[in-house]
Parts: sequence; structure tokens; C-alpha cells
Amino acid sequence: MDTIERIPTGIEGLDRILKGGIPRNFVVAVVGEPGTGKTIFCIHFIAQGLIVGEPGIYVTTEESRESIIKQAAMFGFNYKRHVDEGRLVIIDALSGLKTDPWSVDRLDVEELISKVIEAKKYLGYGHTRVVIDSISALTFQVADPVERRLHTMLLFKTLLDAGCTSIIISEAKTSQLEREFLFEEYLADGVIVLQNIYQEGNLVKCVYVEKLRGVSHDTQPRPY
Repeated sequence: MDTIERIPTGIEGLDRILKGGIPRNFVVAVVGEPGTGKTIFCIHFIAQGLIVGEPGIYVTTEESRESIIKQAAMFGFNYKRHVDEGRLVIIDALSGLKTDPWSVDRLDVEELISKVIEAKKYLGYGHTRVVIDSISALTFQVADPVERRLHTMLLFKTLLDAGCTSIIISEAKTSQLEREFLFEEYLADGVIVLQNIYQEGNLVKCVYVEKLRGVSHDTQPRPY
């Protein structure tokens, strides 16, 4: 039985599958196709940290900061208050507002890493939860596959060295049993798959933990 500290995700059923939550300081890839709830997953993960006094960094590359705040409010989470009070930083890598200190001018991995480090210093040196939603928008900007891998490795190393527990979202078609694995899945300490399955004409959403390096976890697909 492992004794690694687990960080609850704020999603009760998933935390049971993870036997308490995501191991502290892990980088976990959450993989799924559109509509499987990846952003909702991230919103709950950050919100649970704020509830227990852990600051958060939410990097959004495909939606605006305002959109993330509105979605969080739908679940009763007041992200705006936490931003105003200095416990949450939402790095907007979509809008490119140069007048916004937490906005990234363009989708560039190195610039984003610099902004994440800056946010970590702003929040303090305690344990921090980080979300990258999503890494796909970043890596698609890099045509050369070798350079893409190097950038991904640099991002993962930055999160690890900063002592964060991190969720990295990846867009992938996962409705088939056989799928193409993404490079970030090999780098990540864990992989959680959100999946759409059609059974007898009905759509069933299921989640399963594909990998959780070195620690015990439930490996069975579960509907949600």
C-alpha cells in the first residue's frame, strides 16, 4: 500500500477511482474528445484547491478568461473573487491583450512557461494547482515534431521543478478502443481518459485511469 499524499480533484467518484486523488506534484494528462467535460474537470480541480487553501494557476488557450469565470460560476465557484483576492491567476493565452499582465501575446510555449513561473512567484511558494487547458493549441503551433517534443518536455519539467500538481488537457479522439497515443501521455506521470462510447445507439460517457506511475489505482472504466 503506497503512502504518497493524494490531492483530491473535487470530483467525488473520480477521487474514489484514484484512491484519494492525484498524487502530489504529479503532472497528469487528461485526454478526451470535444464534449467529454475536460474543462469542467479542470474547473473543479482548481476550485477544490481554493476550498482547502491551495492557490491555483489556470492557463486557458482556447477560451477567454471571462468564459472560464462564467463556467465556474455555473457550478457555484466564484473564480472572480479568488482572482481579485490574489489566490487564483488565470493566464489568458487566447485574447492576447497586451494591457493585461496575465495575458500572453501569442501562443508560444516559452512565453507561457515564463508567465507560469511569474504567476507561481506571485502566489507564493506553497503547493499550487496548475491547469493547462489545453496543450494541444500550443503544440499545434510548432510544425517540427522534434521541437514540439522539446517544448512539451520543457513545460513538464517547469511544472515539476515548481512543485505543482498539474492537469494538462489534450484533445484526442478516444471513442475507439485503439487510438494513437500522444507524446505528452508518455511524459506525464498519469493519464486519465474521458471517452464517448456508443452502445446500442445510446451515448455513454466513461472515464478510466490509463496510467498512474508507481501508485495503485482503479483501472476499470466507469460511466459518468
